[in-house]
Amino acid sequence: MYASPDDEATAHLLVAAAFHEQAAKADENDDVSIGEFARAVLRRFDELGDLQGRLYDVVRGYARRNASPEEQAALERWIAEKTRD
Repeated sequence: MYASPDDEATAHLLVAAAFHEQAAKADENDDVSIGEFARAVLRRFDELGDLQGRLYDVVRGYARRNASPEEQAALERWIAEKTRD
């Protein structure tokens, strides 16, 4: 199954939210390296529109905690499309 434009939009929002949350938590804990890493992931995502490796799992975890089942399904369709070879 292919990701629809709505799936892609939902996935992009979840990616942004997941890594903004990580950056904010890092800032609260004065963990500069984690905060910088999360922001670097966001910059790369903005440029290229995809993630690499286990970073998809970070977004999945965020979605499990914060997104509706429909949003989670949209994310999974988008990830499947991005990671298929």
